[in-house]
Amino acid sequence: MCEYAEIEKIKLSNGKTIKEVNEEVRKEVERIYLEGWAKGISIPFKDEKGNIYLANPDGSEDLVEFNRNERSYKVISRVAQAGHGKYAYLLNR
Repeated sequence: MCEYAEIEKIKLSNGKTIKEVNEEVRKEVERIYLEGWAKGISIPFKDEKGNIYLANPDGSEDLVEFNRNERSYKVISRVAQAGHGKYAYLLNR
């Protein structure tokens, strides 16, 4: 079985390595969060268990429930205070 470091070196049909593509995706995700936060929008994301969270512009996070019919979120609980959420590191850039 391959080590991840070996997989990252594989060149794709676009001429970029998997590592380069992963880096571009990371930068794009960060751009989306910062752009949304600048507009006061909380950005939803899921964890590996399928739980839905909102990353808030102040760096906090809320565990939420999504109502598909109404296309709305109901906050279940605050899971990270301001400046301590998964994406809060972006606020210091």
